[in-house]
Amino acid sequence: MSTSETLSKLLMQDNDEWTTGTAMIALALPFLLPLLVGRGTLPLSRDLILLIAIQIPFEILAYYVYLSAIRAAPLSLSVPYLSFTPVFTILTAALLLQESISGQGFLGILTVTIGAYVLNIEHLAHHPLAPLKAIFKTSGSRRMLVVALIWSLTSTLGKKGVQLSDPMFFGVFYMTALSIPMLSIAGWRIKRGTATVNLKGRNSIWFMLGGLATALSIVAHFHAIQLAPVSYMISVKRTSLIFSVLYGGLIFKEEHIRRRLLGTSIMLSGVVILYLTS
Repeated sequence: MSTSETLSKLLMQDNDEWTTGTAMIALALPFLLPLLVGRGTLPLSRDLILLIAIQIPFEILAYYVYLSAIRAAPLSLSVPYLSFTPVFTILTAALLLQESISGQGFLGILTVTIGAYVLNIEHLAHHPLAPLKAIFKTSGSRRMLVVALIWSLTSTLGKKGVQLSDPMFFGVFYMTALSIPMLSIAGWRIKRGTATVNLKGRNSIWFMLGGLATALSIVAHFHAIQLAPVSYMISVKRTSLIFSVLYGGLIFKEEHIRRRLLGTSIMLSGVVILYLTS
């Protein structure tokens, strides 16, 4: 997943968010669709189609904001804020469903917040609360918090989709359904001349690698769901945050990598606490 994010950032040097996102999803399909070949009856139902129809608009919005956050800010200062996804899940459940927050849940939320504070610790000289205020002043972190909020809601719908079908089928079918409106939007923008598109040279290779990385992350995700408890699997999956910070330093020469790696590691610890107590 972190490799896909890195390739997306590289591609958005010459392409806009819609072009990059659409190409990554569309180029993942040739690797994903063969997984459905040879299956018996496909677990497709009216409830599943309705669920995906509800989910797709939110997913498109989240994916666009996600890519715009990666484009606008360093990887090491935007991607770590996805740690707030389980935080928002717990908070929305507390607000909407009147569920109580356990002591361990509160500890996880506090740990994620402390990690976010460390990410922006360079602002401490101005005011003790300046590192937290910096989260909302920086465009990339602000946008990634919006993504975390949307994904905290769509992840619940995704769990329901897996229950209505099976993990692998849902992953492939969902990406196929997502590609249709994405391709329509990208085609409309190209026709109007408002899209930024550059598929030449090394970009063509990066697009193919991005499609492969996206497909592999989806296959690995839904296969892992079948092999391990979801809370354990998601906790391990979130280590992609660490790899994204490392990519930021190695490929994009981003600054303060050690500090951001420390902050991200603290946030990841909070995520593990949250998922293992869920």
